[in-house]
Amino acid sequence: MILALAGEKVGIPTADEAPMVVMARYKQPLAGFLSIIIVFIISYVTWLIFFDPRWHNPYPSQTMEITAWATVIGGFGLIGVVWAIWFENWPYYNWFRKPWKVGIVGTVINAGIILLFTLILLPLFNSFYGTETTGPFSEYISWYLGASIFGALSGSCFSFAVLWVAGTMYWPFFKIKQPKRGIIVWIIGNAITILVWFLLFLPTGERTAGTEVDAVKPITEFPSYAFSLGWTQWLIFFSLLTLMVFEYWPWSKLGRKQPFIGMIAFVSCILLGLLVSYYFPTIVQLIFDPFFIAIGGVPPGGVDIISVTRFKGWYMMSITYAIFLICAVVLVSLFFDNWPKKYSQWKNFIIRFLLVIGIGTLTYLAYYILSPILFGDDPNYWQMNPTPFILWFLWIEILFAYVWRKWPIYRAVG
Repeated sequence: MILALAGEKVGIPTADEAPMVVMARYKQPLAGFLSIIIVFIISYVTWLIFFDPRWHNPYPSQTMEITAWATVIGGFGLIGVVWAIWFENWPYYNWFRKPWKVGIVGTVINAGIILLFTLILLPLFNSFYGTETTGPFSEYISWYLGASIFGALSGSCFSFAVLWVAGTMYWPFFKIKQPKRGIIVWIIGNAITILVWFLLFLPTGERTAGTEVDAVKPITEFPSYAFSLGWTQWLIFFSLLTLMVFEYWPWSKLGRKQPFIGMIAFVSCILLGLLVSYYFPTIVQLIFDPFFIAIGGVPPGGVDIISVTRFKGWYMMSITYAIFLICAVVLVSLFFDNWPKKYSQWKNFIIRFLLVIGIGTLTYLAYYILSPILFGDDPNYWQMNPTPFILWFLWIEILFAYVWRKWPIYRAVG
């Protein structure tokens, strides 16, 4: 997916097995608009059916259970899509040359991976990592704690692992045929995923928690679940922005060949993600916080008081803003095919960057303003949790773009 956007500009060798070539039935930007409408309708309808908290009646002490399932399934689904990318939809890609056939088979396999994680691996993890407290809801709290920590595998996979594999362009295994290349990349990617998860997320669970909000360690402690999550999300944004929208720029200018391009990208995006995740909650405090107050929001505890809930809300706003920007990157690069392309490189990059920031910011603000009506989220801006829906949406967005190859808006050629 990412490799195809760079092409010969960064010296990718030619693979023996060429991926399926698809072409839009309509010109851009119409093809992009139609694709995103399909993805949003699928995401929204399935959200209403399965996860809208207004349509379900959880126990008062289990208010996050319904939406937490969306986060868990969406996250594990993203892992499945990443694996499909590493294997290039092998072997069913060669069996079915029609995008819709590949999409159906790929979705079934993706669903199988989700079931593996949710019904087998997650309960297995919870059997030794669950809460140490007892009470009427201890079983649920144990599940929620395990889902929060084990579910963070998707963040580790989609950030550090994808950045290294895509940044180095499968170096030095690109010329190896599938499935051998996929197996090697899968081992490397999962090793990075587990290492990052072990360092950043495994220690952040609070096994003495008695409620959902106490399931992870406070933001003020290190390692902090919120900080680690923010770091991975901002890292994902910078990696996808530079590798996909900017077509490996500026890393391809700083390193002329692999693995140096990937190494520079890996270190740079890690540092960018770290710095922005550290300072962006302050930007939220200075910009978004006054904005939400200006449109009628009332912070928990009052305007003049920085309560714990309000402080946590700043971190949540920072994390979710990064995820909205990630969705915008996927939209611009894969749905609009990195439109426009007719200007000089730097002009194209500027326009695409402005599109990413504009789309990400507008959809972010739209969610916060409309979510109590559309998605059943908390009406208080500082207590909203956009992550479940936006992660659910991101999974379907990337599944549609890569596994389904944006069919029926796109068709196979050749």
